[in-house]
Amino acid sequence: MALVVGLIFGVAQAGKPIENWMQIARNKLRSHPASGEIVLVAIDDRSLTEVGAVPWNGSLLADLIRRIDAAGARNIHLDDELRALGSPAQASQLEATLAQSRANILLPSRFSVDPVSGTRTDYRPVDRFARHAQVVNTNLWLEWDDAVWSHPYAVPDGSGTMLSLGSVLGGVNRPAAELFPIDYGIDIQTIPTVSASDILFDRYRSASIADKDIVIARTDTTATRQRVPGFRPVPVILFHIVAAETLRSGIPMNLGWAVPFGVALLVSGVALYTRRRVIAGSVLAVATGGAIAAPILLEAHHIYVQVVPALAVLVAAALIRLTASLKRSYNARGTTNLVTGMPNLQALRQAGSKSGVVIAARINNYAQITMTLPPQHEKELVEQIVGRLEFGATGADIFQADEGIFVWTSRIGIEDGLIQQLEGLQGLFRSPVVVSGRLIDLTVTFGLDPDGSRPLVQRVSSALVAADEAARDGKRWASFNPASVEDADWEMSLLARLDHAIDHGEIWIAYQPKKDCRSGQLIGAEALVRWTHPEKGAIYPDQFIGAAEQGGRIERLTYHVLDQALAGAAAINRRKHRFNVAVNLSVLLLDSKRLVSTVETLLQKHGVDPASLTLEVTETSTLGSAATQIANLERLSAMGIQLSIDDYGTGFSTLEYLRRIPASEIKIDRSFISMLDSSQSDRIMVNSTIQLAHSLGRKVVAEGVESEAILTELKRMHCDIAQGYHVGRPMPFADLLEQLGLAERAA
Repeated sequence: MALVVGLIFGVAQAGKPIENWMQIARNKLRSHPASGEIVLVAIDDRSLTEVGAVPWNGSLLADLIRRIDAAGARNIHLDDELRALGSPAQASQLEATLAQSRANILLPSRFSVDPVSGTRTDYRPVDRFARHAQVVNTNLWLEWDDAVWSHPYAVPDGSGTMLSLGSVLGGVNRPAAELFPIDYGIDIQTIPTVSASDILFDRYRSASIADKDIVIARTDTTATRQRVPGFRPVPVILFHIVAAETLRSGIPMNLGWAVPFGVALLVSGVALYTRRRVIAGSVLAVATGGAIAAPILLEAHHIYVQVVPALAVLVAAALIRLTASLKRSYNARGTTNLVTGMPNLQALRQAGSKSGVVIAARINNYAQITMTLPPQHEKELVEQIVGRLEFGATGADIFQADEGIFVWTSRIGIEDGLIQQLEGLQGLFRSPVVVSGRLIDLTVTFGLDPDGSRPLVQRVSSALVAADEAARDGKRWASFNPASVEDADWEMSLLARLDHAIDHGEIWIAYQPKKDCRSGQLIGAEALVRWTHPEKGAIYPDQFIGAAEQGGRIERLTYHVLDQALAGAAAINRRKHRFNVAVNLSVLLLDSKRLVSTVETLLQKHGVDPASLTLEVTETSTLGSAATQIANLERLSAMGIQLSIDDYGTGFSTLEYLRRIPASEIKIDRSFISMLDSSQSDRIMVNSTIQLAHSLGRKVVAEGVESEAILTELKRMHCDIAQGYHVGRPMPFADLLEQLGLAERAA
């Protein structure tokens, strides 16, 4: 995962905005003045006021160059295309000055590319001036944010290349059409600047430009400007000067993102595979700090790197490590009683031992005792109870459930002395325990389940039923009798059996296909939960879904169904373009803080596009804590998940209800569809519902389509999607693949 995240940020440059922001921050930290070897002679607003508006004629430019040359400048760049120079005499005067100049004269050349035709147009100085000067390129390279981040050494020019102004002023003769990063650590405001009018009117010190490279360019308010990263727009000539200053301090080396990315991968590997959390955290922290700080030191030596892909790898590794740590902690908490630290029934399930007699001890007055005890003394009470039970547990692990229930398994059979042990334990419990100086009497009954052929979870429930029977009948112990209380046992242990069914693959998914009414193609399926019990056979959903909601199991059941459904959707979408799977979502889950994160995790686990998942909310249940529930629905919708109002028309459907729920579709209940071909009132109801949904931008799914006549009527009404026995009955996943024509490829 860390590798994939890093590659996304590296190859796709997904983190470019972050990279730019970090570069701007480093530039501010490394801020230092320009060398002062390049001086800008600015044709600024004051010059235009004192000398005259631009363009200046050849005579004025000649006078300006002559004065600068006389002061001893090394190079003089005149940033002017020399197209409007006044009279021929004035132009000739400029030509003569260029020819006589002792300084090296630089003149600009640039090109533009038509965005439609791709035709390149070059703008070069006329030959009469160019033959007395060195022609340099003055193009700027804008990036996606309209800022200038890099500068060319040279640009293609006919059969060869032309050096850029930055290269010539920077003293680098590198005729390669490559870009180098501009060092904006150089404070652009420290570039020496002299007003052109000050030179023309002798209001300057000649020493300020002697032995310097001079750039004559416009900086007035109407001059062309571009944005400096992290700074306001400035006259374009300043980019060339800063680029030259960059090269004067050294040739930049751009290592890109691959080198730090590789280092980050190695560090992440160490952090993920080391067992000690302190070492892993320290390694990741040091590497992250290094990835942030190292570029500052490297850029001081003209070495540039991109660190966001590396940081993405390190952050992903930290999240993976944290997730694994939280999962381990969660598992540990899930198998331990939070108050006493005793292993609980989940720990017993994980132990998974079926052999021996399951014994459940119930402290019948446990609730009354803990109600009067300070909370901090409950652990002391449990320790004394367990201390006595250990005498009869013969070394077996004792597991604590809620409300004074303790469970263990015994290797000793009923015929081999187990009953005598329980009688002995009863004798021990006749004496009161002492908790925080108080004498407390305990009443205990025992329940047994000796049938090792059944799952452990069911046997624990059976032992508890027997313990309750013993307490009700005034006995000290009772053994579970499945023949006499089979039905009661089933009801009492239904939720435990449901947990067992989920863990052992008894819960499976049947897929009922959904057809696009317009194209006739199968575009998705609804995932319907099924339970096949090894003894009772098929158990109908209405026999356990309601119990799961009432008993707090609906969350686990729903996420199990969602996990399987997304696995199926992923398998189909790998072979078929965009196949949607719909899963029913209980209204009770809409209050869960884990809902959105769990759905997102399962989508990522199976690599399914959120748009390929539809969550159906049953409309027959009104929303309770509407603010929380609507917020969760809006978050799911924002992820791209499709939301559907199920069983529409049978419950609390109002325009306000439809307006508040961010559903992308409504699902008309089968009771309105089944009589569509024979009931005028149903046709009116369905047709008006379809029109209403379409006007609100929702799609419509009709369930219960049982015949071609009904399907034809739905098509006439412009219904979007049909579902029912005529389209396809609920079927196992293998049959769905066969119906989609994917069975052979799946094999």
